[in-house]
This record gives sequence, structure tokens and C-alpha cells, in this order.
Amino acid sequence: MDASASAPARAPGGFPVVGIIGGGQLARMCAGPATELGITLSVLSETADGAAALAVRSAPVGDYTDPETVLAFARGCDVITFDHEHVPAPVLAALAAAGVIMRPAPAALIYAQDKLAMRSRLHDLGIPCPRWTRADTLADVAAFGAEVGWPVVAKVPVGGYDGKGVRVLTTPGEATAWLRRGPVLLEERVD
Repeated sequence: MDASASAPARAPGGFPVVGIIGGGQLARMCAGPATELGITLSVLSETADGAAALAVRSAPVGDYTDPETVLAFARGCDVITFDHEHVPAPVLAALAAAGVIMRPAPAALIYAQDKLAMRSRLHDLGIPCPRWTRADTLADVAAFGAEVGWPVVAKVPVGGYDGKGVRVLTTPGEATAWLRRGPVLLEERVD
């Protein structure tokens, strides 16, 4: 990505340039309100025809997993935020090391990136949640199903979104493929 191509035109009056990493639906939904508030948006879009790239004037195309690309994009922005939670930790660390202001801060993103970390934090804060556990083995799945009753809800801790990475299990064996990839978050099914 050419860093000069990512420098958005700054609105008069000293309003900030808000950079959004990711060019999906959430970034696109920011376009109208930002315009009404006089805030300039710049979106690092995965593709030229991404949802936000079609609505935001400054929408360079780049790889959000590449630290140099993201740093070049951030140079033209006053603050960085995120369209999605999939920005890798090394990219977030590079932005932090460069002094880039990020909202939310990377320390908060862990709870969006990892459902097990999120569920543990909510539990520690006393926020009501369905009964849940981390399952590493089929025996863990069977024990949890026996405790809360079948069916149970299984979620991949990382990478699932919008219903992807979520299954309703009626037997422990249905978790086999996911357990081969790593731990699974199990929840009691709540109507």
C-alpha cells in the first residue's frame, strides 16, 4: 500500500480523522454519522469493492494483517478503530509501539477476539451468563452435557462470528472435529 494514497483530505475546523481497519458493514454504517458530525473517515479496506470502500472517500486497499501496511495507513489518522476484531496481536503491538491512539485499546480487544477470555471476564465481573466451560476433550464435553443437560451450545473461541463457529450439540461426538483444532467454549442452551 502506498502511504501517500492513504492520507485522507482533512475536514476544516480541526476535526479528527478516524481510521477504521476493515472495510465491512460496521465501517460503512459509520459513514453517514461521521459526515453529519464533520468527522473524516478513512477505511483500510480488504477490497476495492468492500462495503465501506463503496461509501467512504478515503478507502485504500490493504492487508490488515501486515504491520507495515497498517502503520502506513495509521499515519494519516488521528485515531484508529476497528471494523472487526480479527486484527492480529502483532499488528496491534506495532501500532501501540508507534504511539498510535486506538479505541478500543488492544487490551480490550482480547475480549472480542477470544470468547473464552470474554466469558471468563464476564464471570469475574459477576455478570450473569449461561453456565459454561472450556472443553479440551470429548470427556469434557460429555461431563458438561451431563451436568447441564443436552443439547449444549459449542462455540469456537477464536474466529467465529455472525453465527459461524457456533453449533448445537446433541452428543459429545459432534465436537470431535472442533476439538482437534483446539479448545471449545461450551454453554448451556438457553431458550
